Amino acid sequence: MERGKVLLIDDEPILLVTVSDALAKAGYTVEMAENGQKGLMMFQEGSFDIVLLDMVMPYPQTIVVMITAHGTIEKAVEAMKLGVHDFIAKPFSLDELILKLQNISSFQCLKEENVYLRQQLEKKYHFGNLIGKSHKMQEIYELIKTVSQTDSTVLIQGESGTGKELVANAIHFNSRRKNDPFIKVSCAALSETILESELFGHEKGAFTGAIQRKLGRFELANKGTLFLDEIGDISPTVQVKLLRVLQEREFERVGGTKTVHVDVRIISATKYDMNEIKTERLRE
Repeated sequence: MERGKVLLIDDEPILLVTVSDALAKAGYTVEMAENGQKGLMMFQEGSFDIVLLDMVMPYPQTIVVMITAHGTIEKAVEAMKLGVHDFIAKPFSLDELILKLQNISSFQCLKEENVYLRQQLEKKYHFGNLIGKSHKMQEIYELIKTVSQTDSTVLIQGESGTGKELVANAIHFNSRRKNDPFIKVSCAALSETILESELFGHEKGAFTGAIQRKLGRFELANKGTLFLDEIGDISPTVQVKLLRVLQEREFERVGGTKTVHVDVRIISATKYDMNEIKTERLRE
């Protein structure tokens, strides 16, 4: 089974031949270059899944593994900060190298799967998949398109079964945050104390059973979108903390004193009438 195409760049002929033979036996297609200039030219003209090299910097879309001597590990670590995926120190065993490349191949498959799944989600929640061709529905589509391009906090109001969550999905997956988390919370399904912990997280020892720190949904949704379903059922106590996050984008975990800052777009939904929400259920 062919595992992928590897470009091997090194100025040691013996290493080139030895490593190339081992990788070929392990199922990889290998092309070799004995210097950086030739390697760069081959890279530009060909298509490679992995690059094994000595001192050539990485290019986008290809995973690069740096081969380094013991004395230059610091440089290799610095190169990883600049985009190199991993490094392997000389002298190394061929089994170690092959295992490293197999792990990288698995990482590539997961990465490609993730991209594919995100593309499928974007298709699933495209505006065209929302049902309805009436004039009113067309107005709603246009409103969703407009709102999607902003970071404004959104409140969706409608009776149960009218597609509020579908609208929330459409807003997120057509926004600039579409590649970041979309976290959902059903506020009506959780008690006040559990909901507070779910939203804001808690520190170890904050209450009985809190055996370790837990990140809340706001932190998990950082850079993305948090969907609060049935926000009209949130208690006044939790609303106070929620209002602060809406205004300041900061909070403390339950039982904690450290202020946590987040960048989250909030979409909420409720089945209650807007007048009832304003006068009886939610703080202004």
